[in-house]
Amino acid sequence: MKRLLLRIGDDLHRRITRRAHRTGRSINATAGEILARDVADEALDARAELRARARRLGVLAEGCVPKTPRVTSADRERALGTTAGIGPILDRLWAEGR
Repeated sequence: MKRLLLRIGDDLHRRITRRAHRTGRSINATAGEILARDVADEALDARAELRARARRLGVLAEGCVPKTPRVTSADRERALGTTAGIGPILDRLWAEGR
């Protein structure tokens, strides 16, 4: 967990403190929740902006979300069996830049 030293105005500190007391949480937990929510909203805004750009460019297929095929246990086991031991080989190839 990281620490963040943040300078905020007295009024903002009072409002966060009031919310913390009202919800029975610490000031730190309350401020962290507020920041996390805002960052999540920002990510949603960025996704919406990308969708809007794709729509304008005509590369967004509206209402056409492909369904993810169901993978059976047998298919999963077969895939795992055919790729067993390949991790170290791929690591070496990646390290060699291939």
